[in-house]
Amino acid sequence: MPEPLVRTRFLLGTYVTVKVYGSVPPGVLEEFFSEVKRISEKYSLESKNSYISKLNRGEVSLDRETLGLLDFAKEIWRLSRGAFDPTVGRLKLLWGFNEKPHLPSPQEIRRVLSFVGLEKLRWEGEKMASRGVVLDFSGFAKGYAVDRGARVLLQKGIRSALIDAGGDIRVIGTKPGGAPWRIGIKNPRGPGIVKVLEVKDAAVATSGDYENFFEKDGIRYHHLLDPRTGYPARGFQSVTVVSRTCMEADALATAIFVAGPVLGKKIAREASVRAVLINSLGKLEEVFPGNR
Repeated sequence: MPEPLVRTRFLLGTYVTVKVYGSVPPGVLEEFFSEVKRISEKYSLESKNSYISKLNRGEVSLDRETLGLLDFAKEIWRLSRGAFDPTVGRLKLLWGFNEKPHLPSPQEIRRVLSFVGLEKLRWEGEKMASRGVVLDFSGFAKGYAVDRGARVLLQKGIRSALIDAGGDIRVIGTKPGGAPWRIGIKNPRGPGIVKVLEVKDAAVATSGDYENFFEKDGIRYHHLLDPRTGYPARGFQSVTVVSRTCMEADALATAIFVAGPVLGKKIAREASVRAVLINSLGKLEEVFPGNR
């Protein structure tokens, strides 16, 4: 097998690695990382100067790209019966998972929940009425950035590549020679891999309670917050989704995780995606498209 061209940079709050086989046109990887960086900076809730932060403050109008992402988020919100919600920004900031995670009081959570719920948001054209709602695209922005980077590679004629943004993975074509890509699913409670997926021209994303968490009084509090309760979702240790795009896989992995085992499996079936589910007891179960 020929040696790939491999490059890694720290973007999207993680390490983004691109592995490309075959002839690589000059400057294509710089263009790839430039596009990923653009998305990372535009939709960073942590940066006060980002586009999404300015939009939340009413300082800028909705642009076409963000309108498309909002429409996509609304589709997943509907599909998940509200388990996936891009208006969890205030809740995310309250828990402090991107800075200093801590356990908020029940009173603080109840107050912030009054600003959570996509039904509280109105948008049409370039106008958006937020009424104190804080948009947060972190449930799918990383996947979207990976897809945009993949688009750059495809437009430049790349036909065999793998992009890995901290576990959000998009593969183009197959490995040289036609073999599928092999993607391992991490054991959420220890070392090693619990399952290997073989994919081609697909995306894989995992949401897990082991990625960003703290423990207090023997209870694990993680960053996958349930917009219906204000607390971390319970029921799964990890959810992995295989889909056509990384944005869809990213959003659905979050949606299924937050929804819980019963509704989560229903969401996977309705979305016609493959999902590998590891419940709170560590039991692995798979859902396949058409598997009802």
